[in-house]
Amino acid sequence: MKAFKTFCIIISIILLLAGAWLGLLYFKILKTPNFMAYMPVVGNLLTEEDELPTELTPLDEAKKENAVLKNSITEKQEEIKEMQEQISDLEKELKVSDNEAFKLKDEVARLNEEILDLKTIKGNKRAAYKDMAGYFAEMKGQDAADILSRLKDEDIIGIFNEMPKDLVAEMLQKMERDKATTLTRKMLVTNP
Repeated sequence: MKAFKTFCIIISIILLLAGAWLGLLYFKILKTPNFMAYMPVVGNLLTEEDELPTELTPLDEAKKENAVLKNSITEKQEEIKEMQEQISDLEKELKVSDNEAFKLKDEVARLNEEILDLKTIKGNKRAAYKDMAGYFAEMKGQDAADILSRLKDEDIIGIFNEMPKDLVAEMLQKMERDKATTLTRKMLVTNP
């Protein structure tokens, strides 16, 4: 019986020491040994918060990097798609504004021609050309050249005769080559 008491005391001391050691491990006073992760119940308690470091194999690293790159590619493709839609919208707006500008220039040319016709009907054609030359001298060179090129050659030459030579040269330079050539030939031959 004495041996049984001694055995129980030794077991009690071992259990008490083991409990104290587990308590120190649980409260993170001591570092948890790696083998504790494989012990049922106790391993879960001691390693639950303190995850074991897992080393990634080169294959796992490559897979992880591949996933990151795929996400990046997907994001970039979405950005490209949005930018292409914006470009498409801007191109449509540009076409609309170009059409409107072309129509407005045609309208201005038509109105200028009507003004010339009305002034011609009323009297002095030269006075009409002089007035029109003043209007075109105030406009931007390219716009004036575009509008002038839509008038009759005779009227353009009449307006040019009332403008300073440097301004006429600028207008001819900004007109289409064929139109400028035709006007120059006619200006050499006739003088309205």
